[in-house]
Amino acid sequence: MHLEEGNLNTILTDYVGFLEPQANSMEVELRPHLDTDLPVVMLDRSLMRQALVNLCRNAIEAMPDGGSIDLLTRTRGDQVVLEIIDTGKGMDEKTRAQMFQAFFSTRSGGSGLGLPTVRRIVEAHHGQIVCESEPGKGTRFTISLPVQG
Repeated sequence: MHLEEGNLNTILTDYVGFLEPQANSMEVELRPHLDTDLPVVMLDRSLMRQALVNLCRNAIEAMPDGGSIDLLTRTRGDQVVLEIIDTGKGMDEKTRAQMFQAFFSTRSGGSGLGLPTVRRIVEAHHGQIVCESEPGKGTRFTISLPVQG
């Protein structure tokens, strides 16, 4: 890992620009809501982008008929928080309990490595990832990273 001071908004803005054409073609609206006073965190830009790729790919696949992905950043205490909220099909409790296990996938042909990789990336940044989801109502992933201080 190559940790350096950075602003999570910069990575998000770059990634949203990259993802927008694909999202639009799938009738998925990307809606960033970025805190303009976000503190600096230590991060590996390429690994954090990989985490975003995995989370947003899953979100888009969970919305075969279109929908939206909200990307929110904010500060909570001594943490920078990123929330990725989709209007997809959601997950039941059993799926949520297994989603971070390697090789578990609900998708035909899925490797089952995307979410375990995301969790390893977040934890390598001394952060946490939490998932809330309900079938038919979508999914919210919340990533918390410590503020560089």
